[in-house]
Amino acid sequence: MREPGMKKKTAPKKAATRPAKKTATPSAPERRPGPAQDIHVRIAARAHELYEQRGCLDGYHLRDWLEAEREILGHPVEMDKSSERI
Repeated sequence: MREPGMKKKTAPKKAATRPAKKTATPSAPERRPGPAQDIHVRIAARAHELYEQRGCLDGYHLRDWLEAEREILGHPVEMDKSSERI
């Protein structure tokens, strides 16, 4: 028996269990660079190579970019004096 003034021990209440939510989200497709972005990356890499070949001399970034663009895209790019050194 219990002593006077003592409360009856009760079992702790169980948390209501809910079934786990099913996350039926399909796996996201891989994000790959599109064709335009891929070309941009290739041009940038080639322009950087040209910069390094020049001995990392600053001031010719537009010329390097246009030359790389011409090589990658195969389009003749007319060079004028305005793009000589910027």
